Amino acid sequence: MGKILLLPGKFRISKHPEVIETLVGSCVAVCLYNIKNGYAAMNHFLRDRPADNNVCDVGEFGSTSTDYIIRALMKSDPAPNHYHAQVFGGASVIKAKTNAYNIGRNNIDVALETLAAHRIRVINKEIGGKRGRRVKFDTSNNTVYCRFAGDIRKKQKPEAQAQG
Repeated sequence: MGKILLLPGKFRISKHPEVIETLVGSCVAVCLYNIKNGYAAMNHFLRDRPADNNVCDVGEFGSTSTDYIIRALMKSDPAPNHYHAQVFGGASVIKAKTNAYNIGRNNIDVALETLAAHRIRVINKEIGGKRGRRVKFDTSNNTVYCRFAGDIRKKQKPEAQAQG
């Protein structure tokens, strides 16, 4: 099974088992899975909505990127109840003097609104907070492994054997 590193502003449509991996902070990743045919998709978007829908990079924005991966998968199976979604990220990783514009919160909101508009059930979400997350999506079985960025298991030092 192949491994794919998904960079910010990109998305991946998968018809074969693979692991798609990314790292999100205020960005959001949506993992989408069809429970009937096993097709899957994942995006990693940076901002909620473009100022002009006619002139934008589809992958950069949640409104366009999430809609795109949903429509791409629905070409093979248009039944919304055959899809499960999982949403990750949207942290407030940058300290600001004001919360007038919270990038992470806006990204979360647009992801959930877009999924709801297409009547897709969200089965898991690990969102918000103040730390980034590493996300690994196994498209063979809709399993997502998510951990906070920087959390690495420390190797255990072997205990000194008692001398006797």
